Amino acid sequence: MQFSFKTHLFLTLYRVLWLLALPVALLRLWLKGKKLPAYRSHIGERLGCYAFPITSRPVWVHAVSVGETRAAEPLVRGLLALDQKVLLTHMTPTGRATGAEIFAAEIAAGRVQQVYLAYDSLFTLPRFFKFIRPKIGLIMETEVWPEMLVQAKRFGIPMFLSNARLSDKSAKRFRFFGNIASEILKSFDTIFAQTQHDLRNLRSLGLDRIKVMGNMKFDVKPNKDMIESAIQVRQALGEPLLIICAASTRDEEEAMILKAWQQCCQQMGSQAASYRLLIVPRHPQRFDLVYEQMQALGDSVGRRADAKDNYALAQVLESHRLVLGNTMGEMALYYGIADLVIMGGTLKPHGGQNFIEAAALAKPVILGPHCFNFQEASRDLIAAEGAVSLENPEDLGMALYELLQNPQRLEKLGSNAFEFANQHIGASQKTLDALSSYLKQN
Repeated sequence: MQFSFKTHLFLTLYRVLWLLALPVALLRLWLKGKKLPAYRSHIGERLGCYAFPITSRPVWVHAVSVGETRAAEPLVRGLLALDQKVLLTHMTPTGRATGAEIFAAEIAAGRVQQVYLAYDSLFTLPRFFKFIRPKIGLIMETEVWPEMLVQAKRFGIPMFLSNARLSDKSAKRFRFFGNIASEILKSFDTIFAQTQHDLRNLRSLGLDRIKVMGNMKFDVKPNKDMIESAIQVRQALGEPLLIICAASTRDEEEAMILKAWQQCCQQMGSQAASYRLLIVPRHPQRFDLVYEQMQALGDSVGRRADAKDNYALAQVLESHRLVLGNTMGEMALYYGIADLVIMGGTLKPHGGQNFIEAAALAKPVILGPHCFNFQEASRDLIAAEGAVSLENPEDLGMALYELLQNPQRLEKLGSNAFEFANQHIGASQKTLDALSSYLKQN
């Protein structure tokens, strides 16, 4: 592989830094394991050491965490339908647990295997590629690492960036490195971009092998069992309740949402007795902290994990005006029982979490001003009148009040969101079609 002197120098410095950082990375894993013990499992895999045989020449799909793993589901199922064996790699325990849940039957049948991707080091990744020898590599969304691309090319593995997105902010950061970023990213055989906006940002880096496919997250079908559970919960409610779900919330956002909730309830007066606020934090290690914040309001707080069945969850909702969604992998259930969704990650500059599943379930969505991870999709959903956009997060309380006062508008927003989501299905199949020649050759 031909790199300029600057890029060679960058890679040399990068490798030295990783050599120094490996002990720190392992210590960080161990410390994280205090709150999430799963971080202390399979540590050898992060060093490129695997304790069991891997299926010969699998298609390698890298999905770093929960969101990428869920987005990869239609693609992986499409590969399996083509009789391909799939190796699914992750970087987080929650991503691995999500993959284990989604593909439980396929893992049991030996058609899908899971491991952690080795750290992006010259001392770990060559072990990974020697041991795995994948047919091709499919990297989901934004998980681009220099050594990974260099070593993949060294081992002759075609690499693809799938469901790729590049915000204006990220593009500016890449351009800071000039030709270095461009030369390394050109190691991808093809980049499958989500939108025309992503295409423009990728081209601004000097890249040209790019195809716009759409967003695979539109292809993800909500879990049928969870939707059925949501229907049962709503049917089991002894009184009509209006449920607001604050979904995938991030640090500092819960305090803003609770303040807006109080403001709205004060304006609604006695009507507020039939409202419920369900907060679902993005990260499980924050469940206890958020629970304490909710308790500080003085209302009794229920927890989803305390409900052993759908009838019990209905009772929790009836008995508590505030409910903590302290489980993982149940977003479809939470969306299913909700009447209105506040999208986490958009009230503070986190870039936004995935609102597409909510739209696909015909749920009206409130988006804060920080949606740069879904820049074009959020803009299009707002234009389609499937979501309400806030210029200032402090306006959330008033937005809630206005929407709850207008049930016809809520219904129309949900209907528009559903139509919008269905118009954007198909990115996974387009990607599979583009990969067909590589799969046949390998």
